[in-house]
Parts: sequence; structure tokens; C-alpha cells
Amino acid sequence: MKRLFGLLCCGAVFASAEDLLPEINIRHYTFTVSSENDKYFAGTDEHYTNGFKLTWLGETDLNKSRRFVQVAARFIPWMNPERVDWHYKVGFALGHSIYTPGDTETATPLPGDRPYAAWLYGSILLHAQLANQLRLVELSVGVVGPSALGEAIQNSWHDVIHVPHANGWANQLHDEPGLQLSWERRYRTWQWTDGAASPLGVDLVLRHRVTLGNVATHLAGGAVVRVGWHMPADFGADLIRPGGGSTPNDGGPDRFSAYVYASGELRAVARDIFLDGNTWRASPSVNKRPVVADLNLGFVLHWPSFQLAYTQNYRTKEFYGQDRRDVFGSVGFSFSR
Repeated sequence: MKRLFGLLCCGAVFASAEDLLPEINIRHYTFTVSSENDKYFAGTDEHYTNGFKLTWLGETDLNKSRRFVQVAARFIPWMNPERVDWHYKVGFALGHSIYTPGDTETATPLPGDRPYAAWLYGSILLHAQLANQLRLVELSVGVVGPSALGEAIQNSWHDVIHVPHANGWANQLHDEPGLQLSWERRYRTWQWTDGAASPLGVDLVLRHRVTLGNVATHLAGGAVVRVGWHMPADFGADLIRPGGGSTPNDGGPDRFSAYVYASGELRAVARDIFLDGNTWRASPSVNKRPVVADLNLGFVLHWPSFQLAYTQNYRTKEFYGQDRRDVFGSVGFSFSR
């Protein structure tokens, strides 16, 4: 009952987001549901095993907003609310992630294997687009540890699908407040079409990101190649990560479009609480690798008001002693109004 009440409250917040932001003149918005799991065409149940994120983004004109909104935006790197030629979006997100070791049958601690952990968080987002460039800022605040409800959510779902419980949650990371701030830029650096009236197209999007906080601190860079039919003028689908997620652009075509894509990202990792353990208390931990890479293959189906995206992600080993690389799938469904 408590979980149902919480979900209803979250839904009410997203549904009334337009009313909560009268000062920044929301015109229309996009609501996205993203789900990631290592059962999606992977068949495993370990390490990063589940992620879920609800995102609401509304388009606005910051230069026409109340004065205090413009003043606050000036303190955000890479943003300039006085630029009338930029298209801005503001939004909120609610997310949850679960991490487990490879062996979930034993209840005893497993030195050398990834610790149990969960991350429950809320985010504030700001996007700014100028022609072929997109700037993103995401501030996430939440909790890591038992209060993030990882054990209850995972084992309740295992009951539904008739899978044995994960038995080692007593060894998870301790409760710790989490803070994470990310800046990201994406650039459509090249695009090609087979004639002015042709529906076929190819483009290349580059991106780089800085993330700071006690949950994660890293530098990242990557690229996306898309090939498709009437491709929307956005910057592609993405995984659940800072600044990421499926965020279709409202400037897309008013007809059906589809594309396939391949992308990669390389991260230099200074801090990862899910590997390094708690910041201020002794806790389970592993010796993380300083560089991690992702390779994504996926497709997107785009309608004027809807978008469906699927991504299969291949991730290199994240800590020393890890038996094999991880594979998981990501599904994103968006509705725009």
C-alpha cells in the first residue's frame, strides 16, 4: 500500500509539472519511461541488474522567464538564458538502480565480488539546443543503501516472475545520501542524405560529459552513428546515465521515422560508490578498473507523439577479478504533447 501511495504521488508530481512551473512558461512536454535489465536478451542476473527512470521535460523560453529564473540559470556552466536562438527544456526525473554480486544464492559476504547496492534518486534537468549542438545539465539527489529499497524491489519482482530471491542483501552498502552533478555536450558533426527529397539519412553525433559527486565522478566521451528513414532532428536515444535517457526532440518530423544506430562511450572513473563502497564508513568494496567502455547497438521507432527505443549494451569489466563483461538491454518509451 505504501509503495502504491508513493507511485501515485510521483505520478501526481509529473502530471502537475506544468502547473508547478508557471514562471518558466512551459509550452509542451515529453514524458519518458526507461527500463534496463540484464534479463533483456542477456539472461544474466548480476552486477548492474536493473534500472528504471521516469523523466518529464518541458520546452520553455528562459529569456522570457521571471528574473530569478534567469539569474539562477546564469550560474550553470554552458547555459545562457539570454540567447533567444537557443531552445530550452527543463524537467524532473525519478530513478532507481540495483547492483548485486555474481552469486546471489549465498547469504554470506563475498570478498572480491561486487557488493549489493541500490540508488534511489530524483533529478532536475536543463537542456539547451542550438542548431546541431545540445547542452545538458542534470543534478541528482538521493540515497544509497537499505533506504533505497533495493532488496524489497528486487525480491518482490523475483516473486512475480518465480525466480529465487537474492539472499545477500544483509551485506549491502550502508545508507548514505547521494549527490551527483553532470554536464554534457552533444554535437551533430556530420550528416548525409541521398538528395534533398530523400528520406534516407546518416549522421554522426559526438559527446563528452563531466560528472562530479560522491555517487560517481568521471570523465566520459563517445560517438553515435545513426542510419535511418526520416530521422528526427534530435541527438539519439541513450542509456540511463547522467544526462542520458531517451529524450526525443520536439522538432522531429510529423510522420513516422525509424533508424538503427551504433554508439560507444569511454569513461575515466575516479569514483564509483557501487564499486568503491561507502564514502565515510567501512563497507564491502572491490578494486575498480579506472577505464570502462560501453558499446551500444539499437533501433528507434519515432511517431509525431510517440517514440520507442531499444538498446543492447555491452560493457567492459568494471573491477579486477570480474569474470566476464556485462550485457543488458534498455527500453525507452516517450510520449510528447
